Amino acid sequence: MAVSDEDKLKRFDQLVAVIEKTYHRPASLMGRGLLVGLMSGLGATIGVAIVLALLGFLLRELGGLPIIGEWLSDAGKILPGRR
Repeated sequence: MAVSDEDKLKRFDQLVAVIEKTYHRPASLMGRGLLVGLMSGLGATIGVAIVLALLGFLLRELGGLPIIGEWLSDAGKILPGRR
């Protein structure tokens, strides 16, 4: 399916219009970038929380890791304010 020269020019003109709109309204571009950054950070945070929750659940069901448990109990004895 060949694209005619007229269609190519129409698409090119649409691209130029979008670029000019973005160039003359940088606040819109910055707002979109801010929103994308916030959503990316939120998605990463939720993803890490889910993975850690699943890992904690699996460790609890499998009986935990004895070496880490001993290390944490020793650290609790060393920290000030813990008795």
